[in-house]
Amino acid sequence: MTKLILLIGAALLGGTSAASAAEQPKLKPADAKLLLSGQYTNFSDGFGKRRETNAEYSVDLGRTAFTIGAAQAKRKFGDESYSAIELSGTLYHDWSDKFYTRSQVALSSDKPVFASRQVATDFNFKPLPQTVLTLGGKYARYHGGRDVLSWSAGGTWYFGDGSIGYRFTLSDVEKLGKSHSHLATVRLKDPRGSGLTQLWLGSGTSLHEQEVLLSGQKGNVRSIALQRVQPVAGPLAVNLVLGRSWYDTGSTDYRGTTASIGINYTGLNAF
Repeated sequence: MTKLILLIGAALLGGTSAASAAEQPKLKPADAKLLLSGQYTNFSDGFGKRRETNAEYSVDLGRTAFTIGAAQAKRKFGDESYSAIELSGTLYHDWSDKFYTRSQVALSSDKPVFASRQVATDFNFKPLPQTVLTLGGKYARYHGGRDVLSWSAGGTWYFGDGSIGYRFTLSDVEKLGKSHSHLATVRLKDPRGSGLTQLWLGSGTSLHEQEVLLSGQKGNVRSIALQRVQPVAGPLAVNLVLGRSWYDTGSTDYRGTTASIGINYTGLNAF
């Protein structure tokens, strides 16, 4: 499989739909990978806390790969507390050496924790040996029945042991109109071994992508996240993420600080 992607989701930027995914080392056909992770986000100025645990199982079958995942999160806001479970599935397929797709479906209860439903597809083209261009579309429904349609475009340039990527997303939020976001990322693999370090920088007006509780407001958000995948022994690796987001809703400003730790186990028997 040309691209086997680990969805980092909320663990990166403190929101329910982080703007990026981290590419992971290619598995051998029929190999599998298990990721278990937990994250904690603290919001300033009385905007509460968020705790989340995730489990993901990925299998590479050659030209096709898939990931199934489950997440449980609890969001506290003032005197209120909400809990929900999200189930997701992602399918990757290499149609040729220069074209592959990634499609995802996710479902959750209608609470201000996750989007209650999401359907997304990315179309990836490789016009040059070291360049991948991406076009994507996504539908999501947030708490209270607020629908969002999003379109995105971007690209990734690979060099030696690293890559640089950028994606622009334009969203049409029901009753709020258009919003947008920018995401840039730099990824560096260790010269020796399978470890890697990745940095994300984001900005925009798509508050719903960062915080479901803000899906009914306009404003601005900036974010930064740093990930380290550190090999431990054999197939085991530790996945560490630190992130910070700054929210401006027009009426108030506050911050979200996220820390996440996970364990990757690669090389399981798929069947």
